[in-house]
Amino acid sequence: MGGKHFEKEKTNIAKNLFLIIFILIFVFSSIMVIIWLIGNYGLSKIENELIDKVVTINSGEDNDIEGQDNENKGSISVDFNSLKEINSDIVAWIYIKDTDINYPILQTGDNNYYLRRDIYKKYSFCGSIFMDYNNSSDFSDDNTIIYGHNLKNKKMFADLSKIYNGSLGNKVEIEIYTENEFHKYQVITSYMEEPNNDIIQRSFTKEEKNTYITENISKSKTKFEYSADISNKMLTLVTCDSTGKKRIVVTALEIM
Repeated sequence: MGGKHFEKEKTNIAKNLFLIIFILIFVFSSIMVIIWLIGNYGLSKIENELIDKVVTINSGEDNDIEGQDNENKGSISVDFNSLKEINSDIVAWIYIKDTDINYPILQTGDNNYYLRRDIYKKYSFCGSIFMDYNNSSDFSDDNTIIYGHNLKNKKMFADLSKIYNGSLGNKVEIEIYTENEFHKYQVITSYMEEPNNDIIQRSFTKEEKNTYITENISKSKTKFEYSADISNKMLTLVTCDSTGKKRIVVTALEIM
């Protein structure tokens, strides 16, 4: 009888332990879902308010800028005075037509700060779009690297997957706006890579750059058409794939 009673107690303890673990997992999952929903709501609110405040869609003749023709102005105009009042870490703005990528780019002294902070420096599960801290903020480096999360609600850099899988076609342009300059880039390659800090090169000799571009083009899922000279400055955009286990890397060359 004693043995049976002991076995029954062990069974009850195991059941209770399983129940406790299940409840903890459920509570943790619920908290994470709530954090994700709050983060998405906060991001949408920031996006709508910010874009309404600082971005103007250019429409050709109505947007004459002194000394510039319409071709050199880009698709939008950005009010950097208002942006700097919000956060002095904002160094640029990125826009890609036919995507939801229309965001400020931030930069600070490391690559961790804006992983989980919004433009107001508040905690955000969605993070921000940010430039590699090793890069010069004026896009003068051989290769400027920009990071962003791939969110399930298709925000931040999620639409880089459209470039990767070719759904935007084989001619894709990226527009970068700084306080005093406008840069336009043509995508030349997009590929999937294992997460590794050394996969992206920031500076090159001429020979190294030729090799780097050739190797990346060979890895590209989509074969892009471009007219940019390979000696031009490069821009690299990086995000996770949908599983979070690999990285989508988009490389472009400056044409303007």
